[in-house]
Amino acid sequence: MDMENIAIEESIPQIEGYFEDDSYDKKYETDVPSCWNKLKDDEYLPSYVTTPKVPTGVYEIVWSHTHQTYTLKKQPFKTDELYHLPSPEIKDIIEDINSFWNRVDVYKKYNFVHKRGILMYGEPGCGKSGIIQLLSKLIMDKDGIVINVKDEDDVESFTKFIPTFRKIEPKRPLVVILEDIDSIAGENRNQVSRLLNILDGVKQIENVVYIATTNYPEKLQERITNRPSRFDRRYKVELPNEEIRETYIRHKLNEEDLNKINMTEWVERTKGMSLSHLKEVVISTIVMGRSFEETMENLEVMKRTPSAKGESNIGFGK
Repeated sequence: MDMENIAIEESIPQIEGYFEDDSYDKKYETDVPSCWNKLKDDEYLPSYVTTPKVPTGVYEIVWSHTHQTYTLKKQPFKTDELYHLPSPEIKDIIEDINSFWNRVDVYKKYNFVHKRGILMYGEPGCGKSGIIQLLSKLIMDKDGIVINVKDEDDVESFTKFIPTFRKIEPKRPLVVILEDIDSIAGENRNQVSRLLNILDGVKQIENVVYIATTNYPEKLQERITNRPSRFDRRYKVELPNEEIRETYIRHKLNEEDLNKINMTEWVERTKGMSLSHLKEVVISTIVMGRSFEETMENLEVMKRTPSAKGESNIGFGK
């Protein structure tokens, strides 16, 4: 028996006793689930009746001790940073992914697996997570779903569960998020092998975009970063320039707030800051009511605070 069939069988629940009526049939013990059974708290179990597709949204794959199988658990979707910034990275990524979804027939014509890999890297707080939120919303607008893979255990769960998912919903647009991929598969050979098995090994699936982020690309092995079939495009997310900083500030503040601040000063004084620092400027000054000068002084203290490696720069541009 091949490994894919083993993984499918491992994720098939023991169905007997699940249903209040007499719809259970012994033949289901060997069949592959074709639907979803909705459990409590937005959790979905592979099943043979009820729901043919899960609602669009963001999910994690979790092990159900009650049902002794993997389920899809719906997660809250944060929208606090959900907007377009005038960033060339955002523009290029969105154009690339939209083109990918629109060319499924072309992929089939040339006998290519319909999948895409995007790797974003850059300093902490530069907006990679915000881009992920934006891309997640875009796929949900296409009636797709997002699956988060956060650590080594999630990689194993995904590997075992995804064949079942694709048996139930073979054409559903899917985005898989591998945030902080260096912590999922850095220098550990076994972890890297498991990850590669997802990206272009025997577990690869179609109609999927893998989006990975890292603050430390140097920790990743070259067979991950320098192999187009795994991550086809790489984008460095830079610190926000003047235009992006002003756009961010204007987006966060209402008209009354904007009339109270010196926009030119705010934009000039925040040069070299990340979006996370800009967020703190808004929170500290507008929400907490501190002066702009006090806020900037506190951020300068943060800048000078040594990190664990003895470095003084913790996110500001050099």
